[in-house]
Amino acid sequence: MTREPAALLLDLDGTLVLSEPVHRRTWRHFFGLWGADVDDQEYEATFMGRRASDVLAMVRGPWTGQDLRAIQAEMMAHAQSLGHDVDPVPGAADLIRTAAASGLPVAVVTSAERGWTDEVLGPVLGVRDRVQVLVTSEDVATGKPSPEGYRAACERLGVAAGACLGVEDSASGIRALLDAGVGTVVGVTTTSPAGDLLDAGAHRTIEDLRDPELIGLVS
Repeated sequence: MTREPAALLLDLDGTLVLSEPVHRRTWRHFFGLWGADVDDQEYEATFMGRRASDVLAMVRGPWTGQDLRAIQAEMMAHAQSLGHDVDPVPGAADLIRTAAASGLPVAVVTSAERGWTDEVLGPVLGVRDRVQVLVTSEDVATGKPSPEGYRAACERLGVAAGACLGVEDSASGIRALLDAGVGTVVGVTTTSPAGDLLDAGAHRTIEDLRDPELIGLVS
């Protein structure tokens, strides 16, 4: 990472907050209601980091034929009730504040819904007013690994994707950034091993958002 970016594009869950345990608890709750047997390996490979309505439409199960948008809303409401259990990724709020203070546009692109996103960026991180563009699950037809969300963010910011810096914690998110044409893609190893993120195409990986080179680029 050597070039000053035109914008900072960030995922939310797993990248800015350590919410994967909450989302995993929510998935487990609904798997139990459905009587679906999904082990950790299948969950991580298929369900983690993706919008519920997208993945449930692709994977056959007890949910097949049901109203997937309604299911997604129920799942997000369940997760939001557990919002007090999430912790910030170290350096998350400072990264956004530093970027905003230096005049670097910030966008958050997430598979989550607006209510959860406002809760995390507001009360949890205290940086909602520093994020210029917010793309949530309600704003796209197809969630990650589709590049639709990141393309929309770049269009709203008025910047070329190739000039942007993106940070994600999952392989599906890394692929979304790359397919959107984002020029610099960084994987943060909060929920996925570095090898998985590099295999997905990340240009480098970091442990958390206090990484000196990352901070230097946005300041």
